[in-house]
Amino acid sequence: MANHRRIKIIVFFCAIPVCLFLATFPLPFTDKTSPPSHYQQNKFFEQTSQEVTVHFISGKEKGPTLLIFGGIHGDEAAGYLTAERYVRIKIKKGNLIVVPCLNASAMSKGKRQGLGGDMNRLFDLSGTMSQRNPDAKVVDLAKSLIQRADYVINLHQAYDFYAPRWISRQRNPSKWGQSIIDTPVYHLHNGEKLEPGRFAQKVSRRSNNRIMDRNFHFLVNNTDTSGHKSRHKEQQGSLTYYALTKQHKVSLAVEATKNCSLPEAIAFLTIAVNSALEEAGIQPDPPPSDDFLMISREMKEKRRGKIVSVSSLAASKAAPGMVRTDFSKLFWSTPAILDQIVKTIPAGRITEPADVVYPVLLLCSPYADYITGQTVLVDGGATAI
Repeated sequence: MANHRRIKIIVFFCAIPVCLFLATFPLPFTDKTSPPSHYQQNKFFEQTSQEVTVHFISGKEKGPTLLIFGGIHGDEAAGYLTAERYVRIKIKKGNLIVVPCLNASAMSKGKRQGLGGDMNRLFDLSGTMSQRNPDAKVVDLAKSLIQRADYVINLHQAYDFYAPRWISRQRNPSKWGQSIIDTPVYHLHNGEKLEPGRFAQKVSRRSNNRIMDRNFHFLVNNTDTSGHKSRHKEQQGSLTYYALTKQHKVSLAVEATKNCSLPEAIAFLTIAVNSALEEAGIQPDPPPSDDFLMISREMKEKRRGKIVSVSSLAASKAAPGMVRTDFSKLFWSTPAILDQIVKTIPAGRITEPADVVYPVLLLCSPYADYITGQTVLVDGGATAI
């Protein structure tokens, strides 16, 4: 995403939260129905190239369980980094199981495939084939975790943008970016049915209400994986298809586009996961921030070796006046209206996008660590008259 689009997002909100998070760890727990809020971490296949860390978080109140997978493909860093943001949150109601990096071998190489090929095509292997595949034990672990969940989300990244009809080379039915992949309805043998499609639509609507730029809205992509005419039969081996058809869980794959910065992709996936938590009735306390500036800061802090968590929140914001963007073009492009507005601003002009960016960068920097809970007015002195 270009810098000017980032500026628009900043301006449209008119209040940019700047967060400094303190690391806290919940107490350990034994099972997902325990009444207090608990945390447990288990490691599997330790000290091997396939090591998997699983985080179990239970809320104070009983509720459904959401299972989040990241890192099934090693060239999709946003999925891994987004899932990692949920490993230290507290839960008021419901439960989380988080697997930030399911495919450690692929992640370490930065490649799509791990030791046994594309792991997201191994969930339908027969017994004989499974015995021969080195990733089969990791797949079996994922299957055992799916048994404990009510909802399953697999986080991904892909180039370009999905659209149900051809719009351009970057936006058409063959692309995957900014899509929520589902099966609308799955009929069970007992006559009941699951409706992942309805859940996906609700998650999509919630997510898009938080994404200002419509070019980055999520669209629901029904792959019709089990259909006779499906173009995506290879996905019958995917994690989410297995979760739905074999274990009867409401399951979604969420794809963020790679046509933006990494912090922005993490923000899009965070928005989708937070929306899914809301729809499922799971209450984090609080959820991770979906502000890409905050995410950028988290990444910088981690590179410095600091632990960043979402358990506490301190925020300041920038409040601009009228800014020269497309959002307010109707006003500043009309000379008579612009003249009346400028008369109320001591600086003698309306706000330019860069006028807002630099104060926000200051608030995001270590130099503003002692500034908290403040509103910085960026209006050329209009409110001082």
